[in-house]
Amino acid sequence: MIYNRLLTERHVLGVILIFSFFPLLPNKFKGLSVISLLLVTLFGNVKKSVNIKELLVNSSLFIIYLFSLIYTDDYKFALSKLETGLSILVIPIIFNGFLANFKFNLEFKVKFLKLSIIFSIFFAFISLLFISVESDSIYCLNWNTDKFRNISSQLPLIGQHPIYSSIFLSTPLFFFFELIRMKVISTKVKQLFYVFLLFNVVLLFMLSSKGVIISLLSVFIISALIEFKNFKLAIAAIFILTCFFFFSRRAKELYKVEVYNEINESYSTSIRLGIYKCAFKLIESNPIFGYGIGDAQRELNLCYAYESNILLKNRFNSHNQYLDILIKTGFFGLLVFIYFILYNIRKAIKSSNGLLLQILFFYCLIFLSENILLRQSGVILFYFLIIFFNHSMFVINLKR
Repeated sequence: MIYNRLLTERHVLGVILIFSFFPLLPNKFKGLSVISLLLVTLFGNVKKSVNIKELLVNSSLFIIYLFSLIYTDDYKFALSKLETGLSILVIPIIFNGFLANFKFNLEFKVKFLKLSIIFSIFFAFISLLFISVESDSIYCLNWNTDKFRNISSQLPLIGQHPIYSSIFLSTPLFFFFELIRMKVISTKVKQLFYVFLLFNVVLLFMLSSKGVIISLLSVFIISALIEFKNFKLAIAAIFILTCFFFFSRRAKELYKVEVYNEINESYSTSIRLGIYKCAFKLIESNPIFGYGIGDAQRELNLCYAYESNILLKNRFNSHNQYLDILIKTGFFGLLVFIYFILYNIRKAIKSSNGLLLQILFFYCLIFLSENILLRQSGVILFYFLIIFFNHSMFVINLKR
């Protein structure tokens, strides 16, 4: 057929490189990256093979969400959430259902890592430029406010919730150290990346997303001590983390007494404590299978109505990925998700895939304070990175 002649392995690789551009993709089109890759692999002249076990493991969360439709009431809301999380199913279908034996060479992996770093730097630079031309901020006065977070989220087309922006800025730092470890970049390129990645670091600390920064530095400390045996790097990361807790308003609230006395909308930590109180109440009432993907938020809102007008007004999600899964699918669903995580950790250890391990631990820590898998910006990037880097240790012979 004509499409078999037009779409080849090179087109698959080309579409995969779109994901390196992910931070700069307009929000409305982020899902198209997954759809494009699905179409190229489905209709392309690529030898298809299936790994049933990995397909089931990696798509297991979506399967559990589907199962929860049996006992959920709000089907309209449930279907909208399933649509948002469709990449949890589609990305495993692409890599484990069509491309199980499709193998990537070192050159392609290096190209993907380099492009991801470069585009993240552009994202950071554009965000900083947008913040700097905003005329209402007096930066010496607004440093300890949420001003930067609010402005960056209003960036035209690519503006993100600060959590997702912070993740976009953080993962390329892992990629950079992976390139150093692989010894595949010249000294000049390394020095250029050192300089320009400062854009990422500066914006990351301006956004002050506590969960992301603490997770990022924690992974660096562990990697420095265990993998690199570099105590100087570990001490530097500990020093930066200490400074963050000392200087950042959002971090300093963690040890303020008033944060823990009552729900105070001036402190995100205080709000989270109120959310977690309701979350644990719901889990205690229905621990095995939860309330279903369609009813979980409604149940939270009902609890908020009794606890706090602040929580009810904003209709907060659970702000913890594990609690979110527990409320929706109970301990049954959480065990399935934990098995998915442990399966990929075991595979990363077995293949000595340090980059995959770092990304997994990074996300596992962020999940403690954020529902990353509630938006396409979070779910697409997470599942793509985990499943793609599970393949990146292989080699492909491209047709010349």
